[in-house]
Amino acid sequence: MNNHEEKQASKWGQTQAKIKRLMKKRWAVPALYLALAAMVLTTYMWISGSGEEVTEDQRDSEFDINQSENLEDGVAMEDEEAVPAAAVNEVFQMPVLDENEVDVVGTFFDHQSSVTDQESALVRYENYYYQSKGVDLSSAEGESFDVTAALSGTVVKAEEDALFGEVVHIEHDEDIVTVYQSLEGVLVEPGQTVKQGDVIARAGRNLYNSDAGVHVHFEIRKDGVAVNPLNYMDQPMAALPDVDPVEAADERGAEEVPQPADMLEE
Repeated sequence: MNNHEEKQASKWGQTQAKIKRLMKKRWAVPALYLALAAMVLTTYMWISGSGEEVTEDQRDSEFDINQSENLEDGVAMEDEEAVPAAAVNEVFQMPVLDENEVDVVGTFFDHQSSVTDQESALVRYENYYYQSKGVDLSSAEGESFDVTAALSGTVVKAEEDALFGEVVHIEHDEDIVTVYQSLEGVLVEPGQTVKQGDVIARAGRNLYNSDAGVHVHFEIRKDGVAVNPLNYMDQPMAALPDVDPVEAADERGAEEVPQPADMLEE
């Protein structure tokens, strides 16, 4: 054994002697147990704490992942719901960009109005008179103009009709539909969501009311029954009256022409 090994052995012997003397003291063993218990408890708490942190991180990560995956769907849902939510607070507007640029050239046929007003609300087609279910708007110069959505909603019909020209129907809450006829250059399609004031087409001509020239025919219908649009301008949808089921059953569609027996012959 060389000198280095002798020194190491001597030191180890001295250390063992100190440990033996220390363990003979009354407080040594309890202190040792307490120290070991503290080490075990500290280790357990550290492991538990790390597990909770990982769990929280995982939860945050999962939330972020789900949020990222559904971000586009979430935005789409918000956009789709925004229309009905906005429409609840909206009021009916004339379907034009500037009301001052158009005139009412045809009115709604009201059975309670005067004979003179009723006569002005008749549409002549092929020597028969038809009761108008809406209002007709035309520019003073007889030129075309932009037609807009009177209320936010969803397009449920956008097509060309041989008699009424290009037509658009926009559905709103409470079974309310706004109807636009005698259009040209329609810019929307079924299923499309539009906001109030969006341009949907331009005013045009149709065979049904050729006497009106370039114009747009506008209707407001609840449960299929037409009401006088002029009575509800600047009012919300809730202002529309309740519909009589019998009246709803007898009401013709927006693009349906009554039979001659239901009309006044010229």
